[in-house]
Amino acid sequence: MCVSSTYRLYCKGLVSEEVVKDESRQIGGFGVAICDAEDKRLFEMKKVLGDEESSHQQVAELAALIHGLTWALELDLGSVTFFCDDSNILEYVTGKAEPNESTVATLVKEVSLLQSRFSFCEALPVSRDITFVLQLAKAAIASQVRWREGDVYMETCPLCYEHVPSDEKFEVPGCFHRYCVDCIKKQVDVALELAKPVVNCPSLVCNSELQREDCEGLLEPMQLDLMTKYKKASMIEGSEGVYCPTCNNVMAKPDLIEYTKSFFVDAELSGVRKCTECGYCFCGKCKAGWHYGMTCDEFFKTESIETSPEAEE
Repeated sequence: MCVSSTYRLYCKGLVSEEVVKDESRQIGGFGVAICDAEDKRLFEMKKVLGDEESSHQQVAELAALIHGLTWALELDLGSVTFFCDDSNILEYVTGKAEPNESTVATLVKEVSLLQSRFSFCEALPVSRDITFVLQLAKAAIASQVRWREGDVYMETCPLCYEHVPSDEKFEVPGCFHRYCVDCIKKQVDVALELAKPVVNCPSLVCNSELQREDCEGLLEPMQLDLMTKYKKASMIEGSEGVYCPTCNNVMAKPDLIEYTKSFFVDAELSGVRKCTECGYCFCGKCKAGWHYGMTCDEFFKTESIETSPEAEE
């Protein structure tokens, strides 16, 4: 087996006694990271564990491993090495020891079945710091925590771990993941800086999309306009998109021509375009201000004469 083609899988399951809606409960979460042969992280996942998976720590560890191996199979990773930081779990999955508890034994068998579906799959002890998956597991637990302080419910943001009143958290429509307002704003800021047409839920494994209307009252008007602009631009094929040279509004070429015709009957032949957003009139060919009666070359020659040092004397 070629080591360079083997992916490295790190998993961590956690259980914790927490207060959820005024009720003390044992809840669980897990983190998974898939790395290449040089330990460069490629994929990360954090999720909540079910009630049975949160029954005790060993069950949570095995459940995290099962989720991680299943994900690796879904990604068609044929060769995987997974690492265990629990020595008992490592002995169970390598067949060096038999678990006494029936639930643990059932999960160990499930791990073995998943291993058989890979072209290569081995278990090794952890030899590096795995804080990154531990933090993912903690974030999954934090996302479930809710408690009352006086008359206000408090929740922990799963991204920054700050405690905020529940009515001040932002809930993503569609997936219902909840984050503090500051983290949502940062998510939008990064997406807009990269001119992304879609702003997704911050969850690593969620594709829910934030819509402009979801963010009204949360973002600045300019940010809302940029969300609309980038979304609109992504829906227009490159050759059909025309940008206004003044306000950078993007318009579909056929729609722009039809709009301009309501002001200039000969728009299609003359080449004049009128921005649907700011009303600026420009040349559809050279994108300069509209130069009626002159070709683009004639216009730029005139411009160069008017701005030359000799013309200023």
